[in-house]
Amino acid sequence: MTVQFSSAVLEAHIAPGASTFTAADIPDMSSWAKESSHWIANYFLNSVHGTAFAPPMNAYAYNFLRRAQYAYSEHALARVSTLAFIAHSGQSPRHFTDALFHWENFLGQAWHAYGILITAWKGKAFEKNDGSVEQRLNALYNQMKHVESRIDNAQIIPGATVPVWLENQGLRSIDASLTFLETGEVLKDLAKYADALSNPRTAKEVLSALDA
Repeated sequence: MTVQFSSAVLEAHIAPGASTFTAADIPDMSSWAKESSHWIANYFLNSVHGTAFAPPMNAYAYNFLRRAQYAYSEHALARVSTLAFIAHSGQSPRHFTDALFHWENFLGQAWHAYGILITAWKGKAFEKNDGSVEQRLNALYNQMKHVESRIDNAQIIPGATVPVWLENQGLRSIDASLTFLETGEVLKDLAKYADALSNPRTAKEVLSALDA
């Protein structure tokens, strides 16, 4: 017989909202950017056999591409683990922690990808507290990264185990959220730049078209 734990147990020992987390419309991004698993390899081959970026752009491009590539792969793993948790009726702490681990990696890789671009191009990803997807992505990433300070400063729900949790709409903390659909939009945005930068010979032309 399978033991069914109470809502109180799930909320206290897995995460806030675990007992009501019953559905997740997470976009399957596997077919959106067909080259996402090959961006680094494409960049290498195009640089060796064609035109290469001059330093420091070569370093910016390489590190952006590896971050973008693994944002895609971590998103796919997060999706699988999240749906597995739901399939087990929200009763599996292992599937939840797997999902949270991959979502944390997705947030980190995606945010660092943006960070590399804005550093390379001397720009800004967002204005302070502007509510943009980029601002909320950054907020959730920092909250997961600095979990110890969030706990120490009582910046989590009283009695909760984690500062960021999963709900039917997406990822949430006490002061930020990102829907699952928005995580797909983040990947679409990163893919535009990754497809361009993976070929240094045509990158300038393609990037100019994106800005037009």
